[in-house]
Amino acid sequence: MSENLTVKERFLDFSECSYIGEVYAVIKKELELPEWCGENLDALWDAVTGMMYTPANITIKTATKKTALQQSVNDIVTVFHEAEEEYHEITVVVRE
Repeated sequence: MSENLTVKERFLDFSECSYIGEVYAVIKKELELPEWCGENLDALWDAVTGMMYTPANITIKTATKKTALQQSVNDIVTVFHEAEEEYHEITVVVRE
């Protein structure tokens, strides 16, 4: 990571989300991703590792309105953690 780049602070708050489309809408908005970006884990990986501005510190609030949505959010968090480990361009903090 280049030391002269500004680290962007990002906050992904899923607490008001009731369905997966809302979760991806939060991700797209907060990470400044294009609307055409896909709404699945593979597209998320591509976006996090190639489209979004880096370096970035990302805080994810994982609590949602619907418990049925929680597994999908957990899968999304896993993508962020894997990108953090592999590319070292982002840091991820998870809060409930």
